[in-house]
Amino acid sequence: MIRNSLSAINKISMDDKLAAIFFLFISISISFFMYSGEVTRNFFYIITYIAIIYFIFITLKKEKKIHFYLFSWIIFALGLSKLLWVMLTTNEQYPLIAYHYQISGKRLILAAFVLYVIEHNLHKWKLSILTLRIGVTIMTLLFIVISVSHIVFYLKTGERIKINSDAPTSGAYTFTIFSLLLMYSLKYYVLKHYRLACLIVMTMTFAVLAATETRSAIMLFVLFSAGSVILDFAKSSHTSKIIYGFAIGGLILAGAISGHPYYNRVLDRIDNLQTEITSYNQGDRNTSVGARFSMWRAGIDVFKQHPLGQSADSRNALASTFINQHEGGNPEAIRNLQFHLHNDILDTLSLQGIFGGIIMLLFFAVLLLYPFKLVPKGYEFLLLSVPVIYFSQGDTQFYNRESPYFVVLVFGYLLMLRMCHRISSEKK
Repeated sequence: MIRNSLSAINKISMDDKLAAIFFLFISISISFFMYSGEVTRNFFYIITYIAIIYFIFITLKKEKKIHFYLFSWIIFALGLSKLLWVMLTTNEQYPLIAYHYQISGKRLILAAFVLYVIEHNLHKWKLSILTLRIGVTIMTLLFIVISVSHIVFYLKTGERIKINSDAPTSGAYTFTIFSLLLMYSLKYYVLKHYRLACLIVMTMTFAVLAATETRSAIMLFVLFSAGSVILDFAKSSHTSKIIYGFAIGGLILAGAISGHPYYNRVLDRIDNLQTEITSYNQGDRNTSVGARFSMWRAGIDVFKQHPLGQSADSRNALASTFINQHEGGNPEAIRNLQFHLHNDILDTLSLQGIFGGIIMLLFFAVLLLYPFKLVPKGYEFLLLSVPVIYFSQGDTQFYNRESPYFVVLVFGYLLMLRMCHRISSEKK
């Protein structure tokens, strides 16, 4: 049996072997992102080293030219801009900001090579359905482990969960993308009768996001879920509509009976959104939303003073002065200045200046246009671009060390799915 398996593997072309390695390693890295940072980083670095060796081989020996793949080069420029900022500034008072920029910049550059190799072989590599199902199975198992363990923790302690991150919000953002990715994979590439599995994933995601108490993630996931269920329900056959309706009704009933530990805290946080905005306008700025408004105004002001960029020490000193003078010394805003401004564009402009801001805006533009202009019917990329751009307006995903390369890996995963045929899309 072993001899037959080895013989079958030897018959697979080198291209298809590379495709399988890339897909499985990317799947593992994405799957473990919210469970074990060490496992995620190890598989990420292994695949980047393979990608760099491959890039050198095809560029210097085989083809002797470098191709222009828009997204890969935007990622490379984004990472390089962060490293250049670290090299050109001195950050003695806030070394953590420089450290995050250095690590995230390095990882983005490495991830750019992975994307380059994938884009280069998009129409050459073929991904077997077995390889794809192994990757999705790993994702499914890790999704279940992460979900169950964190839901149990929340029910026992009542504390907001962080999902292997520095803050509940960061974990909620990545988990939202992970869940959408898993449901898409199950529906179009793994299961012919996918609805029950996807509904279970959806329900567990709601529970996890509720345990993070992250309003933006909950609201976005509700919109995605409602839209997908309504669209899928409309396209299904009459028999499937009946079964589908009972399944949805059963899950809603089960949630209503067992979800009481979540209700008050989640609903209170959503209701408080309007209250915090009103409080800010009335002069009470020391809230989560109020702190963001104060930091955003400060970010715009310091960018105007240093449009070509500045150190974190200079940025934070000027921002603190602005907040003390114009925002009533908002303590929550002052406290968060040591990290970031809770907006990727403003945070980049306030530190890297106009050139760094342009690169960040170009990245968002390409991420948003990719599903419509750069790949045929690539609407699945909206599962990544919409959450990333949406979350980046109220928080920062490209400041810390982890989120940037997770976003790139998800993009590479979606690209590689196009190397495998979808399952039948007939009405069911």
